Amino acid sequence: MKDRIIISVSTINGTRHFNVSKLFKRNAIIAMWMLLFGLLITAAVIEYLMRSVDQSQAQRAHLSAQASTLRDEISALQDSKLQLEQELNLKQDEMLQVINRVGEIELALGLEQQYPQNLENRLDTASINSSARHTILQLVPNGSPLEFNRRSSRFGLRQHPIVGKQQHHKGIDLSASRGTPIYAPADGVVEVMRSSKQGYGNLLKIRHAFGFSTLYAHLDSFKVKSGYFVHKGELIATSGNTGLSTAPHLHYEVHFLDRALNPQSFMDWDSSNFDLVFEKERSIKWDSLVSMLETKASTQLQLSSHRDAQLTATSD
Repeated sequence: MKDRIIISVSTINGTRHFNVSKLFKRNAIIAMWMLLFGLLITAAVIEYLMRSVDQSQAQRAHLSAQASTLRDEISALQDSKLQLEQELNLKQDEMLQVINRVGEIELALGLEQQYPQNLENRLDTASINSSARHTILQLVPNGSPLEFNRRSSRFGLRQHPIVGKQQHHKGIDLSASRGTPIYAPADGVVEVMRSSKQGYGNLLKIRHAFGFSTLYAHLDSFKVKSGYFVHKGELIATSGNTGLSTAPHLHYEVHFLDRALNPQSFMDWDSSNFDLVFEKERSIKWDSLVSMLETKASTQLQLSSHRDAQLTATSD
């Protein structure tokens, strides 16, 4: 009876006796301790998880604040970039205005008329060989850059349709529907590609050989990028109505040594009337250009003949 505990329960119906062993008592106590220990571990885990949640929320708030700061910095950088682009566009417009102003001064002083009037000094186009002709027509702007409906404004003095003042128009305006393809009039490299809602609007400038360049303004879209080399007849842009423009058209300019020339002379020029531009634009030293190209063609022909002779001798 040592290892047993007797529990008596008395009621109105009588007394009942229950025997409980010490082993059961010990197991019950162990179970209670284990339950208490489990509760403590659960509480510790819950506390740890709560702290982890608080830390995660704090880190999330910190990261959200950093993200907001980064967004503000990116927005500030974008604003700075936009401001710099606008300033660059203004500088480019100022540069173009300075170039145009120089051309106006030259026109007023009659400097562009300083070319030989003597017929003896005129270029004999009939003597130009086919190689030199092909090279000139490939590298010097010629032909129309797009299919246009009409010529809405000529080269020279005119009253600006928006500003309303008499100005020297440095190019020619060719009326065309928005999106009309524009093609390179000669081989060259894209020197300037600029998007703008002011002045010339979307603008493209190609640097050609021998000091020539062409400019295309009020464009709708670009088909090439700055620094790209283009071939004669390659699609470069589409006409539009951007910048100071009253209707969809292409403003087209031709320059020689950054001095504006009449684009019409070059648009009317092709292989069928090869001598046209030489008659229209006598201020350019065409004779030296033709002489250089003919000398180069002659040298290449001699080298080719020498190489053919060597190959013939080797085969013999």
